Amino acid sequence: MTFTINTIAQDGSDIKYVPIYELDNSYVGKLVHLDFYNRSFGGIKLDDKELTDKVTIELENIKIEFSEHRVDNGHNNWFSEQYLESTEFIDGYKIRISMCKIKEIESNSITVILFVEYRDKNGKTNFEKPNKIEYEFPREILTEILVRN
Repeated sequence: MTFTINTIAQDGSDIKYVPIYELDNSYVGKLVHLDFYNRSFGGIKLDDKELTDKVTIELENIKIEFSEHRVDNGHNNWFSEQYLESTEFIDGYKIRISMCKIKEIESNSITVILFVEYRDKNGKTNFEKPNKIEYEFPREILTEILVRN
């Protein structure tokens, strides 16, 4: 007797990965995540060492280190699950950049609107702080962008 079982699986993704050298003005106005330094993919770890990239961003005249949070594993890749988060609490808040909107693309830089959230130790968001901040990044520190499809 032989049994045959057919299964159907469906992966999902609402992210398009665009190498930085392919970025042009057609992406102005798009919601994106920026991928810094090395291509990030799912927060991969090697020998218990986290390979997540970190970037320093100056907000309100304070230099803050942010860590990339990626949950893209090749099967289920959702734009809403990707973000940058401060590595430390600043004035009682973790600062999260939930996404960016491309405002301008130059040959050496990209200007974006950062969508910023301030979360306390319980994860509650402070809505009184500014939540949209314009910021310019040099292209040389970017490897690709994750575009919301």
